[in-house]
Amino acid sequence: MKRAIAISTIVLYLGALVGGIASHTLQVGNVAHPAMYYVVWDMFCGWSGYETRNHLIAQGASGQYYSLTPVPWGDYQPYGPAQRIDYDSFAMHGGSIARNILRNTEHEPIQQIYLIEENWSKRYNIPDYLWRFEEPKEKHSYYHTRVTYNSDCEVLNARLSWHASIRAHQLNTNSRLAQLRKNSRTVFAVTEPKLLPPQQAAPMSAAGSNTIQPVSFQTTN
Repeated sequence: MKRAIAISTIVLYLGALVGGIASHTLQVGNVAHPAMYYVVWDMFCGWSGYETRNHLIAQGASGQYYSLTPVPWGDYQPYGPAQRIDYDSFAMHGGSIARNILRNTEHEPIQQIYLIEENWSKRYNIPDYLWRFEEPKEKHSYYHTRVTYNSDCEVLNARLSWHASIRAHQLNTNSRLAQLRKNSRTVFAVTEPKLLPPQQAAPMSAAGSNTIQPVSFQTTN
């Protein structure tokens, strides 16, 4: 009996290990379920130096913009101040969240919905009494349009995340990196590299956030 349990444990462990590596290598089902976090190869891939928040902005037929997040009936915050949509780092569920909000609210006809990324350096999260930098503590955010949806919350245009856009911009514009890439050896890859044209990030001063109104329509029964 003990031998059978030991063999079964080894088989299950090696099976999960091989399945996780194959899923990560082939990019198949690697984000299909939260449990995949424990078996994919890059489960400890590091942390970004930037804090990210996601905002859903709806454009009405009148041209007015409405902020859909946080949701009118109160959002779920699993940990800290981040909302549920902020954990969607791959921008896979913005359309579903927007559809649910629009389905349960009264509003003017909606033309488009935008998923906007807000990014700022994490050092500005430091409490004031721990701030040891010479410059004043003035948080500076960058806004990046990640996904554009139509009135039915279907994807019209999707872009790389702000971090990936900056990385692609550096690879495409830095002459030293371009020369290193030109002289490097051919790399074998199972999946095709996803390098999109660099996207510009708008600073807070140019974001025009004063034209976006908080959602104020009535919830339906």
